[in-house]
Amino acid sequence: MKVETNTQKLAHVGIFTALGVILGTISFPVGPAKVAPFQHLINVITGTLLGPWWASLTAFFIGILRISLGVGTIFSIPGGIPGAFTVGLMYKIVKNDWAAFSEPLATIFIGGALSSLLFGPLINIHKGVMWFWVAFAPSTLVGTTLGFLILKALRKMEVIE
Repeated sequence: MKVETNTQKLAHVGIFTALGVILGTISFPVGPAKVAPFQHLINVITGTLLGPWWASLTAFFIGILRISLGVGTIFSIPGGIPGAFTVGLMYKIVKNDWAAFSEPLATIFIGGALSSLLFGPLINIHKGVMWFWVAFAPSTLVGTTLGFLILKALRKMEVIE
């Protein structure tokens, strides 16, 4: 098994951040949020390949850049980071691509709760926790499934181990 240096991981963070920002332009408005399924796809891939901390850093950068470019909202932060971290952590534990499906649990329940209770009030948006759970669910389920399928394809083509 090949061991990556921090410099290599940082380079991967940059590449996946750029990809996430570009793909993040494809989003769907759901109330005050802009849900982006490709963020969750990136979370699955980076969580699996880079681990929880580097995946979280990637999700944070994507969120900040999407907000700065006007293609994302403040909900990009809590909607991305918990899923990325959870996939990375679960992959370390189970060592199986099925860890990808921990992404929706974290995004919906943790990200939704953070959005409702912490981030929403910061910008005077008062939606209930359940509202964010329902809003985030389709995006994360689609993105996670696509990310899982891409991981499987990359492994089959022997692009990744």
